[in-house]
Amino acid sequence: MKLYKTIIIDDEPLAIDVITHHLKRFSNFEVVKTFTNAIDALHYLKEGSSIDVVFTDIAMPEISGIELVKLSMGTTSFIMTTSFSEYAVESFDLEVVDYLLKPISFERISKAIRRFENIEKKEDNNMLEPSFFVKEGDEFIKIIIKDIDYIEGLKDYAKIITGNNYCLALKTLKSIEEVLRKYAFMRIHKSYIVPLGKISQYNGKCVLINNSEIPVGSSYREALKVYLNTNKL
Repeated sequence: MKLYKTIIIDDEPLAIDVITHHLKRFSNFEVVKTFTNAIDALHYLKEGSSIDVVFTDIAMPEISGIELVKLSMGTTSFIMTTSFSEYAVESFDLEVVDYLLKPISFERISKAIRRFENIEKKEDNNMLEPSFFVKEGDEFIKIIIKDIDYIEGLKDYAKIITGNNYCLALKTLKSIEEVLRKYAFMRIHKSYIVPLGKISQYNGKCVLINNSEIPVGSSYREALKVYLNTNKL
């Protein structure tokens, strides 16, 4: 059974407690973190945290749940929670999984969970081996995402390393990061993106991937530590 990681965002702690209580009855859902501040949650998602679905309130100070979905740029799935029905149309226009009105019952959240799982199954069935093409001159080169060891930024280009081979893409690291984030890739340095699943060692200054030492920038270390701590024994 696949384990799904989720976070819950609501400026009312009691609302977080209700959803957390309901989710405890689903063995394949893990509440990784909860937030009462949407800005903090956005930073957490932007750091490359591998979250499958987010439960978020809509009416919150600073930024709303609607704005949060837009700013997250499709990096994860969202289930909206609110006391107001007037946001429904705008929410579904953003292709959220579901829209739950408070107070949220176990029966209603169960329906949302089933909807999310059905969407995930369809995507898994439609996805053989995730890949993309890189244009080099007049040629298009297919890159299998699971083969990528790391990506290095070189001014206007990105050097994509796959084993003993590499290719150059006329893309910024930022644009590549947005595409690969959902495949558990993380920016660990201003010049490097790595697949988290291939990290074999971290010594505080660099990570080791297939005998290659890749530096970790000081501003990226905390996000990497969060990932490593959530996956330690």
